[in-house]
Amino acid sequence: MRLASLLFVAAVACLIVGCVKSDETPQPKPSNKPPITWDDQGDRDWRFRSQYKMHMRNMWADCNRIVTAGRGDAVPTWHELWANAADIEQRARLIGGFWRELEQRSAELLECAADDDRIGATEQFRYLGAACDGCHLSTWSQAYLHVTEGIIEGWLRNRVTHGQAEEVDPNPPPLIPNRTVMQQLYKDYANTELFLERWMVEDLRQSVTAMQPEFKKRAERWQAVRDNAAEIVELAKKRKREGMKEAYGRMTVACLACHAENAGEGRQILVPMQWDGPLD
Repeated sequence: MRLASLLFVAAVACLIVGCVKSDETPQPKPSNKPPITWDDQGDRDWRFRSQYKMHMRNMWADCNRIVTAGRGDAVPTWHELWANAADIEQRARLIGGFWRELEQRSAELLECAADDDRIGATEQFRYLGAACDGCHLSTWSQAYLHVTEGIIEGWLRNRVTHGQAEEVDPNPPPLIPNRTVMQQLYKDYANTELFLERWMVEDLRQSVTAMQPEFKKRAERWQAVRDNAAEIVELAKKRKREGMKEAYGRMTVACLACHAENAGEGRQILVPMQWDGPLD
């Protein structure tokens, strides 16, 4: 009898505890999957991130670090000036180098056409196309380069894979002024290829000539960024402040001129800090 009473009391106690727990917020079950972090190897969102934007954002940060390290009355932080200006110089050399190559190859292509050198013109056009491809591979997102989930899974298994049509990036870059310019360059490039195949020299000349102003302008702007960043590097090496503010000003003017022309009103433009801006 005593045993039965004890069992009854225990059952009631369990019922009460169960009711109390049932009123509490359910606790999530532990997951065996590691939490997603910025360095999660399973994260595939990197496919959609523009490499060009990352170049721009890194150079913007470099500019602001240069200002922070160099302006004011305190002794400049020379190694910061050196490192960040060198980073800008290297990125400008990479991207600007493609535009300089386009400018040079287009000029040589026209010279070949003027000499009725079809073989030489074809060779120069191949190099011109390689410069376009190099720039795209260095600036476009991997999704825009048609690296799909299916392709990634195949590569991870050491397989040669081809993406499906429905896997192509459904969100291409917005139609900002820069993209409009690039689309026009592509049309001129495609026309150049057609006229070259048919050896229509006058039409070929016109299509190449149409591309040259953009090649020249962008090559010169990137050269200005590169040259002035290099000047800051040399001044930092010598621990010389004189002339650094002026080099920084020329460098950022080239950046802002390109932004004003190509970014469009719908984009937030990351304006580099001013050398003589407020310190607080």
